[in-house]
Amino acid sequence: MKKLFVLLMALLVSFSLLAESEEATGDVSGNDLDPILRGLHLQFSGGLVGFVGKAGGDNAGSPIGSTLRLNFGYDIPVQDKVNIGIALSVGMLQFNAKENDADLDQEHKDSPWVEDYNPLTVGLDFDVTWMIDPRWEFGVLVNFDYYALAKTYKKGSDALEGKTNSGNIAVGGGLIFERYTFARHFSVGASVEFNYIVDFDGMNIIFTPFMKYTFF
Repeated sequence: MKKLFVLLMALLVSFSLLAESEEATGDVSGNDLDPILRGLHLQFSGGLVGFVGKAGGDNAGSPIGSTLRLNFGYDIPVQDKVNIGIALSVGMLQFNAKENDADLDQEHKDSPWVEDYNPLTVGLDFDVTWMIDPRWEFGVLVNFDYYALAKTYKKGSDALEGKTNSGNIAVGGGLIFERYTFARHFSVGASVEFNYIVDFDGMNIIFTPFMKYTFF
């Protein structure tokens, strides 16, 4: 997973440099005259996830994990400088937990971890963005996600009885930055999300650079 994240970052940096170089050279086809497109898009993102408070407790094997996500969505211009976006997402989180040597005796109220946290994620994302100049966009996002196929202790008194979750609903929001490049159809950016994980008694922060391809 870490190798995939490093590869993604290298691709994003390389693409950004290539896009900026095209600003000076232009495109003989004329496609660089109005390269900003909005509508149906595919977005690939990968980044870091860190759990906050008790969710990063004694059983956490490392302070941060990684995430990959693929979004399929649609951007809708509503005014000259305001856009609304909606997207379906699928992806994966990865977070390492320490082995619990005192599993039979420990009270788990301070740590939700049973095993390494490697859920598949499916979700629905909404965002509202503003153009702060002709190429930079800034906005807010709201997301609803389901973390499937990961085992963690339930929160509160249920944790003391060893009851576990096989999946969790996450609700959150955050900020998004996006730059429309001089390569037609492509934009790059990053988002920061803060999520509350229901029945997990924990929260996470997710930072994901992304690359977007808009079809039309």
